[in-house]
Amino acid sequence: MNVIKLRDIRGVGPSIEKKLVSYFGSENLVLNALRGSRIAEISSIDGIGERFALSLCRNLHYQETGEQIQDFLKTEDTILIYNRIIDLVSKFGNTFYSRSKLYLYFPLPITALNKIKNRQEITRLGQELFTIVQGSKNALVEYDSYLRQLLPLKEHSESIDTASRAVATTDKGIYNELLSNIIGKYCEILFIEDYEKINDTLAGLDEIIWIGSDYILDDEFPNIITVSESQRHEVNRILPEKSLIFFAQNKNTLITISKLALLLREIPSEKLKNFIGDLDLNMLVNMGKELTNLEETGEPSSRLNKDFSRLLKVETTFEMVLEEVLLKLNDELEKKLQDTTIHLEGEKILALLKGFSTEGQGYSTSSSREDLREYLDDELFLAVEEIINRAEIELAAKLNLSDEETDYLNGVFPRELKFPIDPQDDIKNRFIEFIRKKRSSKAFELKVDLAQKLKGYERVAIEGLNCMLELDYLLMIGKFAGTYKLSLPSFLEGRGTGLFFKEGKNLFLAHQELRGQIKLDPVSYAIGEIGKITDGVDGERIVLLSGANSGGKTTLLVAIAVIVILSQMGLPVPCYEAKIGGFKELHYYRKSTDHMNAGAFESTLRTLSQMIMSPNSRLVLADEMESISEPGASARVIAAFLDLLGRSPDSVGIFVTHLAQEISKYTKEGLRIDGIEAKGLSENLDLIVDRTPKYYKYAKSTPELIVQRLQHISKGAEKEIYTYILETFDS
Repeated sequence: MNVIKLRDIRGVGPSIEKKLVSYFGSENLVLNALRGSRIAEISSIDGIGERFALSLCRNLHYQETGEQIQDFLKTEDTILIYNRIIDLVSKFGNTFYSRSKLYLYFPLPITALNKIKNRQEITRLGQELFTIVQGSKNALVEYDSYLRQLLPLKEHSESIDTASRAVATTDKGIYNELLSNIIGKYCEILFIEDYEKINDTLAGLDEIIWIGSDYILDDEFPNIITVSESQRHEVNRILPEKSLIFFAQNKNTLITISKLALLLREIPSEKLKNFIGDLDLNMLVNMGKELTNLEETGEPSSRLNKDFSRLLKVETTFEMVLEEVLLKLNDELEKKLQDTTIHLEGEKILALLKGFSTEGQGYSTSSSREDLREYLDDELFLAVEEIINRAEIELAAKLNLSDEETDYLNGVFPRELKFPIDPQDDIKNRFIEFIRKKRSSKAFELKVDLAQKLKGYERVAIEGLNCMLELDYLLMIGKFAGTYKLSLPSFLEGRGTGLFFKEGKNLFLAHQELRGQIKLDPVSYAIGEIGKITDGVDGERIVLLSGANSGGKTTLLVAIAVIVILSQMGLPVPCYEAKIGGFKELHYYRKSTDHMNAGAFESTLRTLSQMIMSPNSRLVLADEMESISEPGASARVIAAFLDLLGRSPDSVGIFVTHLAQEISKYTKEGLRIDGIEAKGLSENLDLIVDRTPKYYKYAKSTPELIVQRLQHISKGAEKEIYTYILETFDS
């Protein structure tokens, strides 16, 4: 491996480098993360999304190993097949991570066999995990549900709202120390010199952190939190949000990780380590329990503490409850006044009228009310006062206030004969401020406690996410293998080139078979030195595949390409059994639908020449290349290329053609002609074909069967045409 520096990776500039190193701690740790394809963790960094993280991993891989997809897949047609495979496999993944990682598992040349075998071990793990999970009722559904909820973790936010918090001390040394460290970055630091002005200094704050115990504040401050001098270095004691923000903004993902950890604990312990390594599942489960006490806003949950829940409810419902009690109070007061009969002498009435009529001319409303009280019975005033007292008691009861809190609310309804009664704004506002400070202080204490409890969970949370994403990749491979009943191929080192497979299927048609759209016949085939496994086969490396139209020749060619690509990706293949010698290159050429012009013919010759000149072992799959020219010339050109390909001792080729006999006349090197035979038409007039090729058997394309089918299903003049054509086959 060629070790390179972070700045050498394509896409990494000064800004990205700084972010990566700042997050991981060192350049080596960044490189290890990139080599490990830790896409989720990398993409959590501000300014680095998932796709950019994936590209960085790919770029580093190429720059260190020199490996790229074009090393093995040498034609556009092979890359198209590879992309179709990726699309099919990735549908079984739940996360962007697993689907992205699959793109890093492109097929490798056989020279990287050790790496391919390492991938096979990962595939085996995936198959084992899928078997275990599938064997537990509804477990796979639960895993998929949780895995789909995983998101990249957001890094620590620098945005912490501490505007209403201050740290106060009477020690000048501590004051200077706090100013210069992280506490001073987020909180106002107060040096208390004049105790007489302390109330004014602290009055507007919701949270006051008092460092030391050298001064006792009076009861006017329900929001004092005392921190000893020895604890002042513990950031969580003063800035619990610094720790909690990570857990709050990632709460949903972290709880999902915790739920997955709970599921994983059901896997037998002797197997579990294979999937999770040294990850502490118990810590993750406990983390999830603690996180239920934290809101996504970073505030403690109201369920965490009864007193905090009560204070929060008082703060949020006070105005509504006040209005409700006030409405009832005024209703009772109105009824009481309506039911009261007042008897006044003429002189008293005259005096009262004079008093009310001169309001604004030296008489105040209050003085008028005092005059009114002088002339009314005390019993009425006592009754009104009792109604008001009962209202305040009811208000305190509905809000579930403590005695201290009730004291702050006393007098909120004025004890005077007035209708309607309105609350005293100064008392109401003083009460609201008191409750807010008390609730804020309690919330702070709970946040400190939560921050202390969650201390140490951040690293395991990150490890947990990385592990769960790896599990999604394993399950993706396992589900893919299990759904299509795939098996891992064997690489036969030192046994020569070629391949052998038994009961293989075209993966893309198998996909349709799963949906009930078609029924596939499995096919077995062998070529090259490995092909000698099959009785009666001499190990020829160049084969001409002949046979019936619509008999499955192209399907077989694609199936072989898929088997080889999957094998050299380290993934299982759609066969009951497969053995492969492995190749350095794969060339696949699709059938051309049009006859080539001179320019296209020249381009094709150049492409084939480049393929022939390669010194590497290769598998060449070509589908009806006779369209490069007229039949006679095509047979000669193809024969020449087959001869040249045959001279490369490690190369293998399968050529689908309708010119097998003509081509064989012009070849000098030994080749094999195999055939897919059509046996006739079924009762439904479908072509009956033995899809497995016959070795050393030339099979006609049997166009007469197709004509015969058309003759059977046609009528009238069209039927006569097909009848006449059939007669020409018999002549």
